[in-house]
Amino acid sequence: MALFGNTSNSQLNAPIVATTQAHLNIQDIKDNFLVLKDKNVCLVIETSAVNFYLLSEVEQSSKIYAFAGMLNSLGFYIQVMIHTENVDISTYLKNIDEYKVKQQDPKIKYQIDIYRKFVKDLIVKNNVLDKHFYIVIPYLTLMPKKPSLMDKFLKKEDIIFDTDEMISQASPRLLPRRDHIIRQLTRMGLKSKQLESTDLIKLFYNIYNPMNAKIREGFDEYTSPIVSYK
Repeated sequence: MALFGNTSNSQLNAPIVATTQAHLNIQDIKDNFLVLKDKNVCLVIETSAVNFYLLSEVEQSSKIYAFAGMLNSLGFYIQVMIHTENVDISTYLKNIDEYKVKQQDPKIKYQIDIYRKFVKDLIVKNNVLDKHFYIVIPYLTLMPKKPSLMDKFLKKEDIIFDTDEMISQASPRLLPRRDHIIRQLTRMGLKSKQLESTDLIKLFYNIYNPMNAKIREGFDEYTSPIVSYK
């Protein structure tokens, strides 16, 4: 007997239907909301950032007090998330190449080649990273709750609920929270916006496909962000 059980030839040749989605807590992405498998609904705000150490002491103190004021004003849970990824300069390099083609002077073309090589080497050798900052606002509390007797017998994928109904219940609570956070961030001199459904799909695609971060063309033709396997 094999350590992990016997495997027949027919099992080895069977198609693989496993998907990363089975291991995610995302049930659906709809109407600019994240619907989770644990019956929670969230919205995500993307915000800009400032280089704190380049500010004067007065400006630093102002930012600290503004941030403390935002935290003290909260009557609900939030989650701060930072996503780091390598800087993609392919579009920038393409623009440089297009600009070079338009030039007639060989000396200018030569200087453009030097600049292009400098930019490419700078990114590769220094591993330049780009950081994105997000604030997640949940409809329900993020604190873990004690599982009920029924929860012990049901798997997350076995729990069936109406996505539209969950969004309709969460929206009146989440939208005022979103507006409050955006106002507080504006007081800190930060620009922020709620991620729409398309932005959320691209964000999670990039997170779980770091080696192939560019989503393929025809994205708007997709009818659902979640693929069903049966």
